[in-house]
Amino acid sequence: MSKLQRAGRTIGFFTFQYRSALHRALGIGERLGGELSDYFGLVAEQELSLSAAELLRLSGLNTLYFTHLDENQQNFGLSGEQPEPGLKIEFPNGGPAFWTARRQMDKKFTADTERRERKLVQAHGPLDFVFRHEQPAIALAALIEAKRAQYHRTGVHDSLSSARGRKFLAELAQCDDPDCHATLSTLHAGKQWVGSHFGLMFGETLHYWFPVYNPEMKSYAPGRLVIKAIIDAAGENGVRMIDRGSGDSVAKQDFATARHHFLRGVWMRPGPIGLLYRARLSAGWRLRNINTVAGRIRKPEEQT
Repeated sequence: MSKLQRAGRTIGFFTFQYRSALHRALGIGERLGGELSDYFGLVAEQELSLSAAELLRLSGLNTLYFTHLDENQQNFGLSGEQPEPGLKIEFPNGGPAFWTARRQMDKKFTADTERRERKLVQAHGPLDFVFRHEQPAIALAALIEAKRAQYHRTGVHDSLSSARGRKFLAELAQCDDPDCHATLSTLHAGKQWVGSHFGLMFGETLHYWFPVYNPEMKSYAPGRLVIKAIIDAAGENGVRMIDRGSGDSVAKQDFATARHHFLRGVWMRPGPIGLLYRARLSAGWRLRNINTVAGRIRKPEEQT
């Protein structure tokens, strides 16, 4: 972490990490938390303005690759490329007011959600929703196992494959800081597990992080019902907004009330290290794109 000071006064903080000892020696940084982080940027007084090169110099870095730079960071003079949308669900007046407005905006979606909830209750029993488990170890272990199975089933990169990452979530689950703490939620219908979510609470904002659902409950739209349960219980749990992170899938659009953008890129100071690192990143991106395209092209006899 780099602490920014002027005239002996701290005016901002910039957090980052090194991927390896070699990157540390070369001054190559990345966003704190790596792929587990949904936000990246500078925490500072509003009037602060500086260039990316100046920030790198103050932090002792030669170059830094990043994603998830919120568009508001441009107010500090920091920017990137390839904007990606992010969606939020805002309900400052509570869950009932949110559903009243949603019903007026999209009557079909709201009615379908309520219908699926009724069918789930009829088939499996009354809903039991826990917003935050006080003893989350067992529920977190079950969530991680289910999430990794989902990654494998859908062919998505397993962001929880690292023992270090799983240990980090376990430690975070025990954090009870009033300003920022982990929240592990579960939804059951009778004795049947429907879905879970592990995320972070900051103030009145719930950062939606690791949701996972019972694939056997697919016909009931379990992901939708978990979010509905969170919104319905928002008043008693102090939630006024759900930040869905990056991406604008249909499932996210169904609930969204606000949109913003994230940026990505590479910041460099003049010199060979930054140029060589960017060239290596570009080569890696091209290779991944080639592999992605190749994986989608099947021979006729392999198609289903």
